Amino acid sequence: MVDWGFHVIVVHDTGNKLTPYQPPKLEGVEFYTKDSFNQHSLNDFALQLKPELVYLNGRTTVIYNRTSMMLRRKFNTPVVMGSDTQWIGGKQWVNVLTSWFRHKLYASHMLVAGFRQFEGAKRLGFTNDKVSWPLYSADTDLFLSQKLTVEKFSVARNFLFVGRFAKVKGLDYLLNAWSKIERKNGATLTLVGNGPLKNEFQYPADVLVKDFSNQNDLLEIADRSSCFVLASIFEPWALVIHEFAAAGLPLIVTNSCGASDHFVMNNYNGFVVNPKSAEELAEAMQKIIDADANTLFEYGKRSRELSTSITPDIATAALLSPLKRPY
Repeated sequence: MVDWGFHVIVVHDTGNKLTPYQPPKLEGVEFYTKDSFNQHSLNDFALQLKPELVYLNGRTTVIYNRTSMMLRRKFNTPVVMGSDTQWIGGKQWVNVLTSWFRHKLYASHMLVAGFRQFEGAKRLGFTNDKVSWPLYSADTDLFLSQKLTVEKFSVARNFLFVGRFAKVKGLDYLLNAWSKIERKNGATLTLVGNGPLKNEFQYPADVLVKDFSNQNDLLEIADRSSCFVLASIFEPWALVIHEFAAAGLPLIVTNSCGASDHFVMNNYNGFVVNPKSAEELAEAMQKIIDADANTLFEYGKRSRELSTSITPDIATAALLSPLKRPY
């Protein structure tokens, strides 16, 4: 990875976390909690820093918006607003009508996750030269280090799900699909994660349930897996698709996932199905079970190829693109 040579200050929220997270100790990065500031003290803090660039996340947080607006007015600081929100219309038109005294005041640029977010950025009034991509990246170096061989797919198929045990993840449809598969040929399904619905399901003997793991543990699980499956009802992005594409797994995902456009091509490296369809999920999983090792190996290589379209360095360069000086 590139050494970008910047000092980074992160002010972050600590409430309403869906999954456990502790900020890592990183050289050149300082972390502060939002609760440490009020509006006046955050403004003073920002004025003392006089940052070259601001990344604005959580644009509904008033204290962040006002500080960003102050820096733009005083120093003409580039403020990059991140967005993984897919454009679906409906109530989102309210944002379009109010963007000139909200989004456009807070931020000078938008950094979007992918294709589906670009349309929303344009409707908010950000011109092509003020919108960049991508917002997110998997740790591709880590997942690309996974060894990929034909032999990996020469044993009984093991499908892998990683995520929260929540309704939006479509686990009820996934488990229903699993029960519909007629020829499992020794296949298993592994579910990794935590969440409110974890103890709500009845799991058959061929479904293995594991607690949320760190990325190194996930690599070991991926090494024993033949296909990654995500049955989500809705996902603005779903970074996990990028991770397991880089790990070289065939993929089955629903078309409600924003990342599906970038990392899954139907019948090329996996299958894209409709959400809330146990039948389509079961059909796709049966195709993986029935496929020979060479076919799945090719799918895995293609997943890995698609994963390299976004890397941490590319995402960092997109974030820094509004800067006028070289770096």
